[in-house]
Amino acid sequence: MRSAVRFLIFALISAVALVGVAPLLAQQIRYEDFSSIANLQLNGSSHQATWQGLQVLRLTDGPLPGGGNAQTATTYSTYKQQVAAGFTGWIEFQMHNPIKCCAPADGVALIIQNSNATDGTMGASGSGISALGAGNGGVGYAGINNSLAIEFDIFGDPWDPTSNHVAVQSCGQNFNSPVHLPGDYTIGNNHHVESCLIQQAIYTPATKIGPNCPGFNICTNGPVNQVVIEYTAPQGQGSGTLSIWLNPPLIPDTHTPKPGTPPTITLPYTINDPSYGLSLDRLGCNPTDQKCGYAWVGLTASQPSNGTAQDILQWEFTPHNIQIIKKVIQDGGIPTTFPFGAHEMDTTYPSGFQNPDNISMIVQATPWDPNTFFKQRLLGTQFANEACVTYLQTGGQCIVYSVTCQDQNHNPVTCPAEPLCSPQQLDQCIDIQSSFTTNDPITSTNADFLEADPIGSNNWTSIFFSYDPHDYDGVISGKGKGFSDIVATFQRNKR
Repeated sequence: MRSAVRFLIFALISAVALVGVAPLLAQQIRYEDFSSIANLQLNGSSHQATWQGLQVLRLTDGPLPGGGNAQTATTYSTYKQQVAAGFTGWIEFQMHNPIKCCAPADGVALIIQNSNATDGTMGASGSGISALGAGNGGVGYAGINNSLAIEFDIFGDPWDPTSNHVAVQSCGQNFNSPVHLPGDYTIGNNHHVESCLIQQAIYTPATKIGPNCPGFNICTNGPVNQVVIEYTAPQGQGSGTLSIWLNPPLIPDTHTPKPGTPPTITLPYTINDPSYGLSLDRLGCNPTDQKCGYAWVGLTASQPSNGTAQDILQWEFTPHNIQIIKKVIQDGGIPTTFPFGAHEMDTTYPSGFQNPDNISMIVQATPWDPNTFFKQRLLGTQFANEACVTYLQTGGQCIVYSVTCQDQNHNPVTCPAEPLCSPQQLDQCIDIQSSFTTNDPITSTNADFLEADPIGSNNWTSIFFSYDPHDYDGVISGKGKGFSDIVATFQRNKR
């Protein structure tokens, strides 16, 4: 296994050198606010805005001066995400400021697509990262082919059973639609739009998702909604599972539903099933690896004349498979941050370090089953009384960060080291941190941070410096001379 790990890392880094483009070096999605819209492609009416003192991603604006309120929006991460192996998404959104005379509309959706066409007769346009779905009740995804959408709809169109619902929509590789009922319906100039509802996966919540307008000129803003979406890839020959939670009780200071909380919707689904799933981008995939496949991941919305401001407050998306990020190493005192959705790794060289050759650091985040990691990586070592920390929103897995470096020509080089680093000169060490959420009983007294050199070996040493549980995501810190395999652990018999 250890030889296989080293071979896999070499193969992936070699592929990076040959390809040098996404999706192999995918930047994961993590926006605690939208003060920055770096790595986002904004289409249609999407833009930054301020709402109640927060920097938000506004998909539609609501009432516009002079009327003409109809808008359609899509926003995508500019890096394709690995989706075939499973993922966990978390979205916080709010719909507000409706026109006082009318029922608010239309709603928002999470979309996963590898589109190469859109249906212009519906009013959709573009493809791929520029794909913009239809309005007219289309929630911004109607007419985008090869797509999966989880919609949060707040208007009762003729094809909707209610004006307040959650639904899972896909017509596989054909054009998607928001239609839930049998029959032909009209969107734009297409008069034969049929249902793309998957397996009757529709739910009507007891309370409004969006604004509530019980009477003329009587409207209140919608609530802040939190949504968790988790896709688990199939094990063996069975089907995968897609689950959606709307406003679930969460484990404190996390974005994970409390154990035992039933999903709002759950259904058997395999995202890359050849008969009803999506055709995914397999650039960089091993031809035999059926759990490898990439797609654009984004958010959509639309509003008709009875417009509603629809804001995304926060957004995370964490794939469950191996992920790789490459960044130029920053000068001393400036963190080089590698965000992997719900968790991240930071490295900070000591003051005075410079990187005149623009050496890049490549961090590979590899998920491990906790039991497998213990048996294959810790058992028989001096750290056999420890367990790796299970990161939430990763499908119940631990994360090992494997660090390598490249020069400007993509040739492998040794990462810059700090030979003066020692317990007596910690200011000469490289600060290494990982932030994450976990349900494990890790504390500042039982936490550990291990490094194995070379990569893939079990030659572990502790680089632990501190653990801060934090209000939201805990931060574990270490001090090191250089890089190899790094993993957060805790002593199982100590609190």
